[in-house]
Amino acid sequence: MEHAVDPDRFHRPLFIVGSPRSGTTLFSQILDNHSRIAVYHETHYYPLFRPDFHRYGDLQRLPNLKRFIEDVREVTRVQGFMVPPTTQEFLEALVEPSFEGVFATLLWLHARRQGKIRCGDKTPGHHAYLAEILDKFLNSLAIFILRDPRDVVFSIQRAFGTSLKGSIWTWNQAFRDYLRFSHRVHLVRYEDLVAEPRETVEAACSFIGEAFEAEMFRYTERIPRRLAARPIFTKLVKDVDADSVGGYRQLPPQEIQRIEALCAEGMEALGYPFTASKPKSVAMSAPSKIDFLLDRLRYYGWDRKRWRRGWMRWKIVLRLRTRCFFCQRFLRASS
Repeated sequence: MEHAVDPDRFHRPLFIVGSPRSGTTLFSQILDNHSRIAVYHETHYYPLFRPDFHRYGDLQRLPNLKRFIEDVREVTRVQGFMVPPTTQEFLEALVEPSFEGVFATLLWLHARRQGKIRCGDKTPGHHAYLAEILDKFLNSLAIFILRDPRDVVFSIQRAFGTSLKGSIWTWNQAFRDYLRFSHRVHLVRYEDLVAEPRETVEAACSFIGEAFEAEMFRYTERIPRRLAARPIFTKLVKDVDADSVGGYRQLPPQEIQRIEALCAEGMEALGYPFTASKPKSVAMSAPSKIDFLLDRLRYYGWDRKRWRRGWMRWKIVLRLRTRCFFCQRFLRASS
């Protein structure tokens, strides 16, 4: 029997999702500086574990549960934003032996270590799992952050080397998921956050049921070293500013026109003006497997830390599938 995670135990976890390069990290660092809230930086829990979760077996069985917790601990160690709780800490704090229960426990232990009573996670790509998150975490709250797609595409290309098509697809997927859940999430536009930071954060605090604290804007004093040292997060050590708004104008005009044509629906819905008249919307096909592979290779490049994180995921999947393969062979041989 499936259970939803007890909201009283985990104080209505917060989920910050959205398109990459839309200010999700900036917003989460501001929120993390609240006296009651701790936001974990990008667990990637769902894309890492959901596809192969069934291979762990029934978590009601302690050996299966421990295997799963050990893999979560390994990911936590490699990510480096929290010293992994021991398996015993996990088991003692666990509200229930389930996929959601282990996730909530990780977030709660992270918050408890900081002396906070509300926990949350900021993983932009979790927008693809919002249906499951909002269903399984009773009374959970999600903040959805979006930004002008032209600036997003420009930023994604510079930060990750993603192709034009792949970058546009990434933004459109986030926008589509926002449309599906717009009645259940709180929208924050990056442009509003940098133009009117206090008003925007106050509105978000009201949505999650917390009092605004001016101390939240002293987030620059607490940026984790692992973030501050990364070139794509250099702006985190500065106060909020609007310097990055409109950076897309450095793109070739034909690329700007293509972005506008492929993101026309989202731009109009979110109030982003077109460079000229509204273009005719153009249907977009999903990137091919080859396109996806090339974008991933561009992302990894010569970055050893990115390859290390990638290897961590591949190693866990390989271990799981190898175990399942031999278990199945053993069962067939013994039957």
